[in-house]
Amino acid sequence: MRLKTFTAPTMTEAMALVKEHMGSDAIIVSTQDIPGSGVRLTAALDRDPDLDEDFGPAPALQEQLDVAEAALTRHNLPDRLRIRLCDLMARETAAASAQQLLAGALDEIFDFAPLPEKNTPRALAFVGPPGSGKTLAVAKTAARAVMKKRKVTVLSTDYKRAGGNAQLMAFTKILRAELLLAKSPDELKAQFAEIRDADVILVDTASCNPYKGTEIGTLCEFMKAIPSETILVNPAGIDAYESADIANAFADGGATRVMISRLDVAARLGGALYGADSGNLSLCNVSMTAQVADGLTALSPLALAKLLIPSHRADTAKPSFSEVVK
Repeated sequence: MRLKTFTAPTMTEAMALVKEHMGSDAIIVSTQDIPGSGVRLTAALDRDPDLDEDFGPAPALQEQLDVAEAALTRHNLPDRLRIRLCDLMARETAAASAQQLLAGALDEIFDFAPLPEKNTPRALAFVGPPGSGKTLAVAKTAARAVMKKRKVTVLSTDYKRAGGNAQLMAFTKILRAELLLAKSPDELKAQFAEIRDADVILVDTASCNPYKGTEIGTLCEFMKAIPSETILVNPAGIDAYESADIANAFADGGATRVMISRLDVAARLGGALYGADSGNLSLCNVSMTAQVADGLTALSPLALAKLLIPSHRADTAKPSFSEVVK
């Protein structure tokens, strides 16, 4: 007898998955309601024991699936994304740990594209709503490049906010990186042309209200003035649907990747991941500390799984920086 577990929002959808993957001869062995999320079915199918195909998770694999699903629930992933991940995990036949089981599913759904550590001919422009941690993300990226002996120049278009560049000036002074200010797309274009000898060019943009089309439009004008790639800085710990609105607005404005910030003060990643999925944005890096020198952690499927399922810790604990990067 072969067993397989399916998770879906409704009983009808779960039964459809059973039929699709196991055929009409499958027998429902057990059902489980997942409060506020859906149902889980375990189905069985009598098969020739000489056949190698295995339709269901072994007890150890089922335990890993339970651990991973509990973690996704704890991180407040909306049903749409959580169920897709659970369905992918339920189709696996072997995994060394719950982290690796989840990593495989994450790799199926998300694109992982960490920020480049080598010289790049295009500027990296950091965008985001107020308070997202843009300036700190720029400073950390600059610090990483400086430590690798790269020549770094920072351009700022944040000319309206009172004291908007004071923090950035302090960071670049410590790093001995050049900082230039641009009040218009034309100024940005002219300054970019003069610093093409820099190994790494970073742009700290003015905070942008994603619900104001005029502000998104202004941002687009700046980004079109120079060869650049736009990186959304979106914080962890916020409402999933708010995060999706933010991601979609900035994706419409040209963002291709998302950096998850403020993980030093937030414990749940569900909202940020839902935003990346909704906006079809590649996951690049996370900011896990407020210290500039600690830099940024590149995201991979396994690194993200470690963030979602900390090893040997209480359910409410967050993983350390060293645990994720090792």
